[in-house]
Amino acid sequence: MRAVELMAETVGPRLGVKASGGIRTAADAVAMLNAGATRLGLSGTRAVLDGLS
Repeated sequence: MRAVELMAETVGPRLGVKASGGIRTAADAVAMLNAGATRLGLSGTRAVLDGLS
């Protein structure tokens, strides 16, 4: 998560940051978005979406 924060701080609002790898739950996804990710790469999309409902 710290890597996402560092990338977001470095590139600022002009570029997006994609977080991928290890995002298996809705809580993981929300944490990455809160850390500054603008896009997510998910292999377990269904599990993440089910966790949001």
